Amino acid sequence: MRLPRKYFPIIATCAVLLVVAVAGYLTPAESQKLPVRILFDNTGGKVVFTHLRHHRDYAIACEACHHENAPQGAEPLPCGSCHPLAFDELYVKQHVASFPDKTYCIQCHHLEYAKLNFGHDEHVEYAGGDCQACHHGPDIEPEPQSCRSCHPEEKPESGDSMPDQMEAGHTRCASCHQDMFDHGLTSCKSCHVEADMTKWHGDFTGCAQCHDEHPEKELVLTRTNAFHDQCMSCHEERRQGPYKDDDCNKCHIR
Repeated sequence: MRLPRKYFPIIATCAVLLVVAVAGYLTPAESQKLPVRILFDNTGGKVVFTHLRHHRDYAIACEACHHENAPQGAEPLPCGSCHPLAFDELYVKQHVASFPDKTYCIQCHHLEYAKLNFGHDEHVEYAGGDCQACHHGPDIEPEPQSCRSCHPEEKPESGDSMPDQMEAGHTRCASCHQDMFDHGLTSCKSCHVEADMTKWHGDFTGCAQCHDEHPEKELVLTRTNAFHDQCMSCHEERRQGPYKDDDCNKCHIR
């Protein structure tokens, strides 16, 4: 039994629509570069952040919230790449995996020193040939030797009382250069040569080597503190939205 010719256009149209429908179903949806909303789950209650509204409707530039001044990639890093839920040993160990490549390391590990700008011969002359002005006496080292022979590069976690090279060196240097240390060392480049961090391929010095004890809790804010500081300071400056101490329920929901 043949179908009448008048049904051919209907069949052809349905076939085209079927092909389009199947293709649309099987083709992956294009990812949304700018998320419409972001859900932050925390113990204080979930926060629904209207990301697209802040960027598009309020015309807030990306760099106002994201720290990258000159984007190295196509998009800014998620806040969680740098700001952890808790700054613990697990984050320190695994945080490298949060970044696309190693070029991001110098955003936090901002400076290393390639070598010490120290003239040994000049110091021998200054000391008048008295090696013990810098080195220990014969009761500790019969012959002057390199500091690294006894002092470790970093203070061991075992609680060993032996000072590391930085502590030992600074203590000994301060005995002569007291004027520098009395005023506080505002820069290390008086004695150390700065490395070109764009070409740095070595290990990174721990923050505590130069900054105060447990600096990571202050230098790298946890995600909660970072959001509170960033969001509330912006709202307070504009005198709009939640920024007062009792406005928690304006952002947090149960």
